[in-house]
Amino acid sequence: MIYAGAYYQGKFFRKGKGYIMGENEGRKRREWVKNAAIVFLVIMLLLTFFSNTIMNYSLPEVATQYVQSGTITAKVRGTGNVEANDPYNVIVKESRVIESVAVKQGDQVEKDQVIYYLENKESDELKKAEDELEELELSYMKGLFGGTVSPEIINKVASGRTDSFASYQAMVTDIQNRLEAAEARVKECQNVLDNLNLQSTVNTNNATVSTAADELAKIQATADLASAQAAFNAYKERRVAEVSAQIAEVKKQVEDLRELVSKAETLAEGNPGTGGSIPSDTSIKPLRDKVEETRTVLYEKIANLGSAGLGSFASPGEVEEWKKNLDWNTLTKAEQIALENYNVAYSENKIANDRLNEAINSLSGYSAYQASLSQKEAELNALENKLAEINAITVNSNEDVKNATNRLAQAEKNINEITSANKETSVSYQNQIANAEAALKNAQAVYELLKTEQTELAADINAELDLSKINKDIAEKKEEIARLKESSMGTAITAPVAGTITSLAYVAGETTKPEEAAAVIQVEGKGYTLKISVTNEQAKKVQVGDTAELQNAWYYDDVQAILSSIKPDPDNPGQKKLLEFEVTGSSIQAGQALNISVGQRSSEYELVVPNSAVREDNNGKFILIVESKSGPLSNRYIATRVDVEVLASDDNNTAISAGLYGYEYVITTSTKPVEAGKQVRLNE
Repeated sequence: MIYAGAYYQGKFFRKGKGYIMGENEGRKRREWVKNAAIVFLVIMLLLTFFSNTIMNYSLPEVATQYVQSGTITAKVRGTGNVEANDPYNVIVKESRVIESVAVKQGDQVEKDQVIYYLENKESDELKKAEDELEELELSYMKGLFGGTVSPEIINKVASGRTDSFASYQAMVTDIQNRLEAAEARVKECQNVLDNLNLQSTVNTNNATVSTAADELAKIQATADLASAQAAFNAYKERRVAEVSAQIAEVKKQVEDLRELVSKAETLAEGNPGTGGSIPSDTSIKPLRDKVEETRTVLYEKIANLGSAGLGSFASPGEVEEWKKNLDWNTLTKAEQIALENYNVAYSENKIANDRLNEAINSLSGYSAYQASLSQKEAELNALENKLAEINAITVNSNEDVKNATNRLAQAEKNINEITSANKETSVSYQNQIANAEAALKNAQAVYELLKTEQTELAADINAELDLSKINKDIAEKKEEIARLKESSMGTAITAPVAGTITSLAYVAGETTKPEEAAAVIQVEGKGYTLKISVTNEQAKKVQVGDTAELQNAWYYDDVQAILSSIKPDPDNPGQKKLLEFEVTGSSIQAGQALNISVGQRSSEYELVVPNSAVREDNNGKFILIVESKSGPLSNRYIATRVDVEVLASDDNNTAISAGLYGYEYVITTSTKPVEAGKQVRLNE
């Protein structure tokens, strides 16, 4: 059968039966392309939406407020305590215990009205004075009857008839004159006795055999003995000194050698100084390791100098040469730290090298040190034995000393024999000498008695003066007690003036303190003051004469506070001022705390923002406003900086001058730090 149809692009399209194969395939392909495009667009929209949502949540969330016109009231606020002008202090003169308080703070009192009731006991001052009087009287009685004062002095002090200064001086002068006369008598008797002894000797010598030759021999022998002893002692001292000097020198050499040996042994491995082992070169390995370790650190610090921008150096020598022309003050903080670290590493490397060199020198001479030490110790032992032998030699072993001693003994023997033979010729002089000795003894006894009398006189005068002083103190203390009793406050403290009690210093059971205020009374007609401390900037907002407003003003009926002075604050005169107000009103009391505000009147401004919106950096004060920019799916919000000038401010808002229209959104707070030009997220 032959079909009618058409052939197109290699395919046969048969006509008939309501369809054509080529048309069905093209329709299916178009449907697939359309569906794929729709799916692609949906996926892209979903990705764009979710990416924007995630990015928005990572942005800083900010709170905003319109820039608008408003009123600014520049006020200075503060709290202070009301103080009374010219208060009257009720002063007590003695220490007394408070039994009860008759008034309370704020009470009106009349003159002589009771403020405190006191316990009916003596004051501490009166009791103390009575105790002191008792002590003085006890000391007085002990002084009178202590057994060291004469009855005459007791009677004089008791009757008040103490001597004057002239009388004391006359008595002292009299005893001194008598003592000098007794001393002259002692010297006179001594001279008589000395003359008799001399005359007796001369006459006896003339009448008897002379001992002159033997006396001369004795003198010569004595001189020779002294000379021989001195020569021997000088020779011995010289020899001792010479040998001692040699010993000291050798000891010094031994100590030096022992120190060198000890240093070398310390470098040995194991337990140096024990076992007699000779140190080896390996014992200084830790020192060599230390040198290498510090050298590695040093070159690291040299590299750090280059990292810090100070230059490139190949060795420590180059760094040290560069440092000679260095100006420390031109370095930055980081450069100074890098250079300090290098200096520390350089010093530690130098110390390690020095210690290594010292150890090498010690090791090289160890054997020589040991040999020299043994030689010097033997030499020291020989010298010490020699010194002991010299010290063992005594003066009596010297031949010159022996000869002089024998001649001296012979001369003394001859003199004694001649003197015994001549003794009978001096009997008459012995009697005269005995009488002279008796007269000297009596003169000395008188002198000693006068010295005792002088000591007793000084004691009596001192006792009289001491007792007179105590007696005078007793009289003065009695007068003081009489005054205390006369000025006693009795059993109450009363108000010396009429007025209002502003403060009470004591409660029942407490003890008053002398010369301190027990209460403060505000006299009627006197005013009050109040002081607050403010900054210098706050002080510029007020002036003398400004009337302050009181918080809770409804509570105070007729209270008025007017600024009377602006002074530097004594606690911080450079940074703060002290505002002093004159306060009046019947409902005011001293010590009351008032919260006040004072300053300029309210003013209208075109541009007002919250205080939290005003920021400041090195370029001045500014605000951040939010600008909206359109995006494919939503708007983006950008923080934009606007420089401002602050015109006025109060506790909440600030008036500014800036290039604004007045309807912008200004950022007041944010969850993260916000920078100008960065995107932000608005608070929903």
